[in-house]
Amino acid sequence: MPDWQEYELGATGDDIVIDSSEDNQAAALQLVKQAGRSLDIFSRDLEARIYDNADFADAVRALAIKTPGLHVRILVIDPDFIIKHGHRLIELARRLTSHMEIRKVHEDYCNNPEAYLVVDKRGVLHRKLASRFEAVVNFNNPRQATDLYQQFTEMWERSKQYMDFKRLYI
Repeated sequence: MPDWQEYELGATGDDIVIDSSEDNQAAALQLVKQAGRSLDIFSRDLEARIYDNADFADAVRALAIKTPGLHVRILVIDPDFIIKHGHRLIELARRLTSHMEIRKVHEDYCNNPEAYLVVDKRGVLHRKLASRFEAVVNFNNPRQATDLYQQFTEMWERSKQYMDFKRLYI
């Protein structure tokens, strides 16, 4: 397992190859802790083994609150699974509606096999196959980060809010 404390967003440009849910979780947490401008996550079902833990939710919350104008964007392909089973990020998005939004991916993009997290258009955690934990992490790859950010933004603009992510208070 890499020592994630050694990697600095915007400075460390090495590709780090990982293959476990623990490494994915640690890398995602380290990237988000260092973020300052943007956070975008594209995922099949917000993999619980990576994103559904208190440390990650706390880091996302801190980022969203401390950064004026920042909007955490999350796209999921299968929202029904996470709504049924619960997820910390859904609860967080319900509380931070002006800072965070989760959308269901437009049907045109549902066959995208990837999963990724992009931070500040610099840092990337990229899994070419969302069903596996093999990934490449890079804390300073603006070219790949920008490409994924643009792909994400295109999907985001065509995707819709999913009402089941909202909590109705009556």
